[in-house]
Amino acid sequence: MELITDERIIELLMMLVGSALLGLVGFVWKISHKVSENAKRIDGLVNMQQKDTEQLRRDIDMIISKVDKQGEWATSRMMSIAKEMPR
Repeated sequence: MELITDERIIELLMMLVGSALLGLVGFVWKISHKVSENAKRIDGLVNMQQKDTEQLRRDIDMIISKVDKQGEWATSRMMSIAKEMPR
């Protein structure tokens, strides 16, 4: 039966340290990859929200301008009808 020597213990420790180090590097890489993916996703959502807000403002401005035009037209039409009415 072979006894465990100091060299064999050191070899096992180095193998464990190497595996742990590679595992740590892999873990850090995976976490940083997920963080960068989430940052890109958040940037995309922010850009989408800004575009939606700008489109909403444009739509509101268009509706307001049409209401103003319709209001002016209705007022002008009512005034002309009122002028044509007999007293």
